[in-house]
Amino acid sequence: MPRVNRPTLLPFACVLGVGFAATFVEAQPLPPSAPTPSPAVLGGRETITTSPTGFSFGSYGRVGVASDLRGRTGRSTNIVAFGPRLQAPPYAELQFNYDARFASARWRAVTTIAMNENLFHFTGRFDGTFAVRNLYLEETGVGSDNLTLWVGSRMYRGDDVYLLNFWPMDSLNMVGAGARYTAGDHVVLQAAVGMNRLDDPYQLQTINVAPREGFGPQTAFLLDRPRVLGSAKATWYSVGRTAREGLKLSVYGEFHSMAAGVRQLNDAGTRIELPSDGGWVLGAQAGLYRGPSFINVFVRYAQGLGAYGDLDVPVTLASARTSSRSLDFRVAVSGNWERGAFALMFGGYFRYFRDADAGVFSRDALVEGAIAARPIVWFGNYVGIAAEVSYQHIVYNAIDPVTGNGALAGSVLRFAALPFVSPGGRGSYTRPHLQIIYAASLRDDGARRLYAPDDPAGFNSVEHFLGVGTEWWFNSSYL
Repeated sequence: MPRVNRPTLLPFACVLGVGFAATFVEAQPLPPSAPTPSPAVLGGRETITTSPTGFSFGSYGRVGVASDLRGRTGRSTNIVAFGPRLQAPPYAELQFNYDARFASARWRAVTTIAMNENLFHFTGRFDGTFAVRNLYLEETGVGSDNLTLWVGSRMYRGDDVYLLNFWPMDSLNMVGAGARYTAGDHVVLQAAVGMNRLDDPYQLQTINVAPREGFGPQTAFLLDRPRVLGSAKATWYSVGRTAREGLKLSVYGEFHSMAAGVRQLNDAGTRIELPSDGGWVLGAQAGLYRGPSFINVFVRYAQGLGAYGDLDVPVTLASARTSSRSLDFRVAVSGNWERGAFALMFGGYFRYFRDADAGVFSRDALVEGAIAARPIVWFGNYVGIAAEVSYQHIVYNAIDPVTGNGALAGSVLRFAALPFVSPGGRGSYTRPHLQIIYAASLRDDGARRLYAPDDPAGFNSVEHFLGVGTEWWFNSSYL
């Protein structure tokens, strides 16, 4: 059997090393009209606004259209799990809040509706897909002004890597309950517990059974095993959680558990037993910030079910039919620097993933990573231009089926220019934006072989993307 040579990911190690060793540069303060990220949500897009009483509205959204300059629509050229967001499809969230007070207690009901890229004006069909991303109530002030409780269905997240559009340490979707406690001005403690149950035969399977009375089959839940999720996080702020500069350190953990069950494999009624399964996650984050400038570094290790995240299930299992052997290790960095009319955003990650199957060669074991940098220049307060360069690489622990020699691997190098108008003024995270986007993605031979043989996306070594887009956010609820 040919030997699989694992190409090095030295570029990622170098860039992440620079991120760890970066010297923090003092930033000039922005004018009062330009909002900056809260130090409590560094690298995030939004902060929770305090409304008096009554209804309020918030939203996140992005919409755009592009051409590949060959007569087809412009498409994403990402080959890794968390590629640059530059070519992300349309997506929007509409958030509706109701705030009220009773004596010292304050509460808020949150409903967030999300929609995807099936836009009527592009498809001509009334078939847009909607999802309820948040549906919960939280209260503060019952017993203690330092304690906030919530119950419901919600996205439960920490800081993100904006340029790569992902949350490297804590990102859960659950129906449950949680609490946040501010212990003085320097420590914030958070905990949550809940469930989710994906519509997948690994967790849910219904079958038709003969009724005891009457005619026609009845539906029975043969397999019904929700995943129980628990998380805890502690964050320490060196100067105080409301200070505009300082250091913050976070430690984080997750627990995943799933009960045993029985699954039917075919119409003949063949059934197998699925044993109970579980997993866990441990992570840490260090953040240094001064005004709108910051750098965040994340480390995360996950085992078992935790390696797949909360919205995915194991593709392959070990001989014991559990995911205990699977693991996911990742290191990520995110940052922003602003000084006068200049800014620099950057982000990157390195990831090693292995599934539960003990087989040596598999496309379910891989090493991948991506890096991106976006320098920005402002011309006045409302117009600017950004350039973005990114590199992504993936190596599967499998033989290249075309060459028969070496590992299946690929790389994409992308250059982009984004002139924009920003009605809200200066700032890397100030939105809304109206953008013109041009990107050129350079695929190597390995990246082209990652596509199916007849997929036109694999024919071109250079892929163009020219279009217009917009992005906005305001009053959107993130924890």
